[in-house]
Formats: sequence, C-alpha cells, structure tokens
Amino acid sequence: MMDWKGHKCVSCHKLFKEGDDIVVCPECGAPYHRACYAAEGRCVLSAKHGIDFEYIPPEAKPDVNAGGPVCPACRAQNPPDALFCERCGRPMRPGAAPVPPQEHAPHYAAPDQNGSDAFRNTQYAADSVMTQLHLAKEYDGIATQDWMTYIGNSAPYYLYQFQRMNESGRRTSFCWSALFLPEFYFFYRKMWGWGFAALAVSLIVSLPLVLTVASLMGVGWVVAMSEPMVNALFGVCGLLNWGTRIAACLFAFYLFRQSAAKRMRSLRREHEDDDGYREALKRRGGPSLVVAVLVGVLLTLGSAALCLWAGPERLLMAVYG
Repeated sequence: MMDWKGHKCVSCHKLFKEGDDIVVCPECGAPYHRACYAAEGRCVLSAKHGIDFEYIPPEAKPDVNAGGPVCPACRAQNPPDALFCERCGRPMRPGAAPVPPQEHAPHYAAPDQNGSDAFRNTQYAADSVMTQLHLAKEYDGIATQDWMTYIGNSAPYYLYQFQRMNESGRRTSFCWSALFLPEFYFFYRKMWGWGFAALAVSLIVSLPLVLTVASLMGVGWVVAMSEPMVNALFGVCGLLNWGTRIAACLFAFYLFRQSAAKRMRSLRREHEDDDGYREALKRRGGPSLVVAVLVGVLLTLGSAALCLWAGPERLLMAVYG
C-alpha cells in the first residue's frame, strides 16, 4: 500500500498527515481524506474514468525540471532550458513569440490582473480548474461547479479572487475595469442596483460642467452663483467621483459575489430539479453586453445633447476654462 504522507487530498488539496484516514478511488487511485470522499460522493476526476486514466500524484512524477523556470501563467515547472511552457505554451523568456498549445495541454490560463474577463476564450473542465487553482468545493454554500455555470467564461478568475478572499479574510481586491468604468462594469455583470448607483454618481459629478455651460449661456440663476461656489462644487464632485471609483475597484468582486449568491439561491428555490436549476443558471448568469452598450449609448446621447445645446465653443470653454 502506498504511503500517502506528504501528498495532497484531491478534494481539499491539503497535505496528508500521519494518522489521517485515507481512501483511494477504486477506478483511478486518486487519494482522499475519507470525510472528503464522503462529502464529494464520487471521485472528482470521474469525468476522466473509462479511458485508461490512472491518477499519478504530482509529487510522484520524476523531477526532471528541478531548477527550471516556473511559468508565470499556469505555474508549471519547466526544464532549465525551456523557451516556452510545456503546459500552456507561454514564452518563458522576454521577446519570444508564443506557440500554439499542444492538443494534450490543459485549456487553462492564469488570472489576468488587468480585466475580469481574462478567461473569455478559455475552455475548461470544472475538476481541472478546481485542481489547478486549489479551489474550495463551495463558496457561500454554493457548489463551485454551479458558480462556474453561472459566471461563465470568466469563472476561473472570479473564483480565484473568491479563494483569495477566503484565505486572507479580506473583502477587498483589485478590479481595474470597475475603477475606470464602474457603471459599465456593474451593468455588464448584471448588478443592477450598483449599476444605477454608479450611473447616478456619474451624472452628479457632471453637474458642475453643466452649471458652467449654463452660466456661459447666461442662464439667470446660474450666473448668480459665485465663482468660489462653483469651484468648491467641482472639488466635491471630483472627490465623489474618485472615491466611488476606488471603492468600486476594491469591492467589485465582493459585491458581485454577494449579488450572485443571492440570485443563485433564489434560482435554487424556484427550481426543485437540478437540470432546471442549472439551465436557469446558464440563462440568468453570465455578463450582459447589451445593457452595458445601451448605457454607453444613453450617456453618449446625453453628451451630444449638451454639446448641441451649448455649442462646441462654450463647451470647450467650460471644460478648459
């Protein structure tokens, strides 16, 4: 019988310790804590069974890559002289052109800090992603597979952020798209309440510009406003604008997690059968590009209306003084 001490449970990814009650899958030999296997109810690698698949512990593979570079994308260890990652094809040295991934390579890429949709074109298997990113079996009481179905192609990146939240105990992270375009981000992710709140802030912070244009056009009550009052209004709106953007950047993933979990629980109550529930997750989940574009069109039309009302010269004067 193999000594599993120092190896990891395929379910919880924790190292086995002396005295742990360990069981192995009768089909492929994957090791589990007995409690983990009972909780899963099946082998997490069951999708690979039946094709001569045999689980090989990562620690048991020959260490032919000792001292080689670690791929910044998939964290795979590579031979010391590797130009490209043997797993995902990413260049290992600056200036090298990427090569197409091999057919046997897993369809996986590392989280990209510059956007929440870094996995837009990534195909993945739930078990593979859970293993590679060391994800938990559930988040907020909802199975990881259900999260993947609901989120869509960006699921690995979002679940990676959820896992970091769980490990650090913090609710903050960085979402750059929410920093620069908070209203578009929230509407794109179907967070309607936060989207309207961010849109309202966007309209409020444009108020000083509208008042300045109105003053240049001779609107009576606006002309009566003193210059220090207008300048103070510009300062307050500027602080509100950037305060909102920074808050959105730091809490976007947490707010999405709360909003999505609430909607998924509601869908679970509406659908007693699993097939109907998962179909609802696909239908109600994912991003909404149409709404985000519609918001952009409305804001563009509003800006065009202001330009037509004031004229280009007054508008430029209001913007640049």
